[in-house]
Amino acid sequence: MRKKRHLLIGLLCAALLLPSFNVGAVVINRHSMDNSNNDEEESSHLDTKIEEVITNEEENETHIEKKDIVEPADVVFVIDSTGSMSPYIQNVADNVETFAKYLEEQKDSDGKKVDLNMSVVEYRDITCDGEDSTILHTIDGSPWHRTTSELVTTLEFIKSRVSGGGDTPETLFDALGYVTDEKTLKFRSNAHKFVIVLSDANYKENNNFGLNKSLLLKKLEEQKINTSVITEKHYFDEYKDIIGSTGIVTDIKSKTFSNDLMKLADVIRKTIEIEIIDKVIKPVKSIKVTCKGDNTIKVGNSATLNAIILPETADDKNVEWIVDDESIASIDVSSDTMICKVTGKKEGNTKITAVTADGGFTGSYEIKVISDSDNTPAIEIDKGDITVTPNKKTINKKKSFNIKVALTKDFMSDKEKEEIDDIWESNIDSIIYRSSNSSIASINAKGKVTGKKKGKVIIKTTITLLDSKEYNYKTTVYVK
Repeated sequence: MRKKRHLLIGLLCAALLLPSFNVGAVVINRHSMDNSNNDEEESSHLDTKIEEVITNEEENETHIEKKDIVEPADVVFVIDSTGSMSPYIQNVADNVETFAKYLEEQKDSDGKKVDLNMSVVEYRDITCDGEDSTILHTIDGSPWHRTTSELVTTLEFIKSRVSGGGDTPETLFDALGYVTDEKTLKFRSNAHKFVIVLSDANYKENNNFGLNKSLLLKKLEEQKINTSVITEKHYFDEYKDIIGSTGIVTDIKSKTFSNDLMKLADVIRKTIEIEIIDKVIKPVKSIKVTCKGDNTIKVGNSATLNAIILPETADDKNVEWIVDDESIASIDVSSDTMICKVTGKKEGNTKITAVTADGGFTGSYEIKVISDSDNTPAIEIDKGDITVTPNKKTINKKKSFNIKVALTKDFMSDKEKEEIDDIWESNIDSIIYRSSNSSIASINAKGKVTGKKKGKVIIKTTITLLDSKEYNYKTTVYVK
């Protein structure tokens, strides 16, 4: 009996010493027994926890999708309107309209239509029809037609005035001069560029743009312009150099030459693989502006400001720079917007502020401009220093006059001619003329206005300065 009692006590003690388990976290507990008389409570407590640690890193999830995209297209139709085109001009208008509609109907896999610009240059022979017989047609002052209906309006006008031309070769180079002059006809940098020449004749090199054949071909290649020609079959060989390896040449007598042009539309369609990123956006939290060098500069000198965006991992680091007083200093911002070059214009203090696109956080820097007697700043001009004449003009059909651009008399009053020439050269980047309706009055690249038919038209003169400022002037022309 005594042995059984000792065995029972031993088993109870062993049971009390076994570990207890808590579901969830793994916990090992060992507790001592309470004393049976409760006079003293002795315990020893040891907890050991085993935990699984999971690191949650934010990772961008990606997957690949194939998409059919339609890229932007800028198309220029260069149309011969001499008398010999009479048998073909209706066929030209019909096929150009068909091709334009086909382009308009191009869609990508998301149902988005092609971003399409179309322009029309009409040409004859400047050696017998006059230097202004080449016309860059415009709609509401712009050379770019956005819809087929706008294009048809211009085609109808050209159909109504087919005449002239003299000898067989026509001055195509003068028309292509408008096309390759980047200040007159600006193609979009992200667009496919197409020029389609439509003529029943061969060409000669006479033009107002100083082009010879090698220079013209070089410009077409440098600007990545795809040139095609619709002409009579016996002229195909003469146009081989013009169309190069990428263009199309086809018969102007064909009732369906638009089918050949439709092959050009294949160029603007692409199937691409896109990596779709479900990105975790990291926002901007602050910005500060620092200056490289002294914040005090002399008139005509510059200081460089830097935008520092925090955190460095922020996704949108675009910044807008603002100068409080533009008469004291001008600014020139880098393409990534993180650097601002400040140039002193006159004595004074002004604040330059940087504003983040994400969150609108601001940082600023004070710039002091002091005079420098040994460094006289270049004389700058503004809109009020330029005069564009006349403001109004009435002319008869087929009569011409010139738009004149000059500095005002008050501005020139105390200056020598040599100084005025320097001021003009150091300020003016380009002068571009536009007619609001070239079927009423056209204007060439040199500012010569020619009346076409009865009506009223606005000639817009756009002057761009070297600092990228643009000034616009208007001349109202009445054609009787």
